[in-house]
Amino acid sequence: MTSTPVDLPARPVEDGLKLNRDLANQLNEMIRGEHASSECWSADRPMFIEGVLWSIFGATLWLLVLYIVT
Repeated sequence: MTSTPVDLPARPVEDGLKLNRDLANQLNEMIRGEHASSECWSADRPMFIEGVLWSIFGATLWLLVLYIVT
């Protein structure tokens, strides 16, 4: 079995700070950029209603199966 040496960054702290800044810039762009006007930032009421309806359907189906099995 052979092992290959791992290249460690010369300045891990600076690289970490650079990655943190890059991530912060990407998150800020999501909030301020075109992404903020897309569908995923629209009102959450329709999604909530759909979730409730699917939950009711699932509970009804579960009770129906329990009734049939017993």
